[in-house]
Amino acid sequence: MKELTQEQLQLIKKPLPKEAVAPHPTKPTLSTIKAIYVTERLNDVFGVGRWTIKTEEVFDQKTPFLYEKVRITAAGKERTEYTAVLKTVLEVSDYGIYYECIASSTNDDAGDACKGATTDAITKICSYIGIGIDVFKGKHDEAVQSYERTAVTDAIDRVMEMSDKEEITAFARSQEDSVKLNPEFRKVVSSKLK
Repeated sequence: MKELTQEQLQLIKKPLPKEAVAPHPTKPTLSTIKAIYVTERLNDVFGVGRWTIKTEEVFDQKTPFLYEKVRITAAGKERTEYTAVLKTVLEVSDYGIYYECIASSTNDDAGDACKGATTDAITKICSYIGIGIDVFKGKHDEAVQSYERTAVTDAIDRVMEMSDKEEITAFARSQEDSVKLNPEFRKVVSSKLK
């Protein structure tokens, strides 16, 4: 079984981008994570096709895994909603990683309710590993700012060590936008290129 490298551990801890997190639509004190950013991070850390997600129905005699309910909306119209309750399993066999989570989701489309339950579980499971953990701690904005400050400082230090203009230009272009567009970083690069 493989051990996670330092690079993988750093990538796991790296805050998700600002645009990955949004206010929860019905619970104003909470946030939601767009699951595709978590999927991207899993691919970046472990590799495409090197991790698996499986879902199973969760039900007993009284409650099926997918049930429907008709309710009346505020506008007085009937709306059929489906709620899915699924167990989702994330496995990265190369590293001995196995987590499971039960989650539910309600939607007016049965398939979307199932997908919602799965993506909710994926974001929660990945927080167990450390992906997006700062969101669950309520500290995402702070984590992003801290990461960006450190990245800018590190990039400035690297540029200060360089003397070749082509190397400086290539390095500056290779940086993430949060570094590349930082005024302090741009000023240092500009002065080194003069």
